Amino acid sequence: MEEELLPEKKELSTEEKELSTKEKAVSKKKKKKKKKEQELLTISDRCKNCDKQLNLDEAFCSSCGAKRMFNRLNWHNLTEDFVDRFLNIENNFLRTFIAMFTKPEDVIGGYIDGLRKRYLSAFSYFAIALTLSGLYLFVFRKWFLDDAVILQGIENANSEGAEDFTKEAMSMVNMIFEYQSVITFIYIPFYALISKLVFWNYKKYNFIEHVVIYLYIYSHTQIIASILGILLIWSPTTQVIASSLLMVVYLGYAIYVLMRLFDLTIEKVLLKTLLFFVVFGVLSLVVFGSLGVIFYKLGFFDSFIEKAKELGEQQRSLKEAAKAAKDSIRMDSVRQFTKSIKDTVLLFGT
Repeated sequence: MEEELLPEKKELSTEEKELSTKEKAVSKKKKKKKKKEQELLTISDRCKNCDKQLNLDEAFCSSCGAKRMFNRLNWHNLTEDFVDRFLNIENNFLRTFIAMFTKPEDVIGGYIDGLRKRYLSAFSYFAIALTLSGLYLFVFRKWFLDDAVILQGIENANSEGAEDFTKEAMSMVNMIFEYQSVITFIYIPFYALISKLVFWNYKKYNFIEHVVIYLYIYSHTQIIASILGILLIWSPTTQVIASSLLMVVYLGYAIYVLMRLFDLTIEKVLLKTLLFFVVFGVLSLVVFGSLGVIFYKLGFFDSFIEKAKELGEQQRSLKEAAKAAKDSIRMDSVRQFTKSIKDTVLLFGT
């Protein structure tokens, strides 16, 4: 009897396993279905951007062109959106970036003339440039700006004043890093004003349009500089060389863009460049000299000047002490030499 019952128990156990497997499969299907339902957004018959009426079969709004979203955000569609916006050859950023090399007059002139869809706007391009620049500065300051390297002179100087002075200088450098975007934003209208004065006989663009020109020029060169900075961040020597060449690149690219926009000949380019430097020198002396006097009167440079004076006095005292020690050693040497001569003469005299 026991032998006959054993197969029945085994058969029953197999049925239970099959039933359990089916239940698990059904449970998984229910979970997947529930997950898909959770990922779906509430379908609306109106555009969420411009509130225009939409048909159920419309994937894009016919009024503003916005894409109709059916799913909630997840890693898949977030990555897809990033690739579509920044890595797709048809996106506005890459199109603008390439066109700023090949035909900058189409990008800048088109924007000034009212073209908005084909290329990125001036401020959008400027925002991307500031983002890349901020990313580069963050990485550089966080992992590559070694205070020990910058403060290396302190150990050689062996002076507390040198340490305080260098720390003060470092705080000013950090302040420049932090307010770089503000400083840049001030420089662009300044360059635009100089450009307007230099091209006074060209009535093609007004002052605001010159601001747009230099927004594009600065943004493009800054994007290039940030990308190169990130790629070459591992080498301090290469960083210094690239930073030194950046101003030359900026000037050369600005000349190239202005040549294309104003259709200038080589003779006119040389004349306008010379005039630009003259006007730049005069305005810089007036504007930044005035700002320097105002900041000095307000006491912005007091602590820095005091530390510089203290460092200068300490360096002077160290030099005087070293000179006195050197003179003392020289006099002791002379005395020793004189005594040895006297002793020699006395020896031979006896």
